[in-house]
Amino acid sequence: MTTQVDPRLPRILDDVWDPPPRPKRLRIVVGASAGVLVIASMIVATISSALREPDPPPPPAGPVAAPAPARSSLWYPDELRDAPGPLSTFRKPAPTSAPSTPRPRAAPVVRRPTPPPPLASGYLAINSMPWAVLSVDGRVVGNTPQRGIPVSAGRHLMVLARDGFETHRTWITVQPRDTVRITGIVLQRIGP
Repeated sequence: MTTQVDPRLPRILDDVWDPPPRPKRLRIVVGASAGVLVIASMIVATISSALREPDPPPPPAGPVAAPAPARSSLWYPDELRDAPGPLSTFRKPAPTSAPSTPRPRAAPVVRRPTPPPPLASGYLAINSMPWAVLSVDGRVVGNTPQRGIPVSAGRHLMVLARDGFETHRTWITVQPRDTVRITGIVLQRIGP
């Protein structure tokens, strides 16, 4: 007689049974995603609070006058206030104005001019015989051959230089989203 073993149950081969190991990757992924969520929520809260709170007003430029103390006075209807007789002595005193001090003027709002939209850029591809150091608008790019040099649309000065050879200078005009290819430049050797 053979005993049927349930394949879902672990097999016990000795006296001590250890549970199967849990995958550690799951714990790492859950912990990392929880950390990322906490950091992201802190960043969002910081940004939203910075956008919500306006800047505090600037401090006043000059001395500030203290408000005049409040006076208690009796109030009478208009008919009695101006009537002759004993109540006219209890008229509501005329409002007194505070000493005139110049109010600090609000700082003028300085609006920065909006920058013009960036010009679309173009690209340069340069090769020379023999190789030379390439600079565009005074910025050294590297040795030739060079491809895909990003430059703004417009006119640029290109200089090719190498010891023992004459320096080659030329102006290049680049159209927006265009690649200018210059090949066949031969540098002349200096002297014998």
